[in-house]
Amino acid sequence: MISVGRILDGTFGVFREHFTAVAVWAGIYLAGNIAMLLTTAPMMTAAMDPATAADPGAVMGAMGPIWVLNLVLALVGVVLYTAAMRSVLRPDAGGLAFLRVGMDELRMIVLSILFLIASALLLFLASMVLGLFVGGVAMSSQSPGLTVLLSFLVGLVVFGLAIYFVIRFSLAFPLTLHRGEFVIGEAWRLSRGHFWTLFGAALVVVVIGFILTMVVSMFSMGSYFADIVAAAGNPDATMLAAERQAERLGSFSVMMILQSIGGAVVAAVWVALSGGSAAAAARLLVEDEFDDAEEVFG
Repeated sequence: MISVGRILDGTFGVFREHFTAVAVWAGIYLAGNIAMLLTTAPMMTAAMDPATAADPGAVMGAMGPIWVLNLVLALVGVVLYTAAMRSVLRPDAGGLAFLRVGMDELRMIVLSILFLIASALLLFLASMVLGLFVGGVAMSSQSPGLTVLLSFLVGLVVFGLAIYFVIRFSLAFPLTLHRGEFVIGEAWRLSRGHFWTLFGAALVVVVIGFILTMVVSMFSMGSYFADIVAAAGNPDATMLAAERQAERLGSFSVMMILQSIGGAVVAAVWVALSGGSAAAAARLLVEDEFDDAEEVFG
């Protein structure tokens, strides 16, 4: 029987039973954070140089390597997300923090790309159709207030549709890992009738992750936000604030290390919570395929 409580119990089981693995994931993120900060700070400084900033092409060229590094970190994130799901679906898999680089990870990467493309297309089509509807109403009613209200409601509808499809297809990733082949249709079928349960568990995970992210962001970016607010309406002061922030991030200091550690811990917690919850939900829905399901979930 699936429930929010049982999903969360399986999710937090990742921390209870595999705390060392979560620590390893945090260590990997920490290494990536420090490498990213030390590598990109000079690039950002170069991109903000007045001579470079005047040329959009030069700015894109200066920022180019940053996109490559972000792509690498995204791929690492997929590998870690797969490891988090593996810790729930295959707790006896062994190895260093359940990490692998093989066909499972390749399938996760391909599945992520497919979902990103499908999501972008669906959001574009939904926004276009609903936007035309709002435009038609606005032209016929000629009421600015009604147009604003409809635009807000349309935004809510698009957002709600996005959440609905994300939740309904969220089991595709753990099921693909479990079966060793791409599983999409079955994910949709298994989630039927369980939307609110899956949504409730996902909401708890998102709230926890959001709170942790905000705490670390205020610690690491608080002074920058204060500078930006103080520089409102002053382009020179805004640029100066950005340069100061780049210098803070680029200087190898105790503050930078603490910020990197905080960011790495939050990232590892995000991975453990999101991967663990998806895998726990999938395992509950196909628990007859696991001999030890009752031992894991009670």
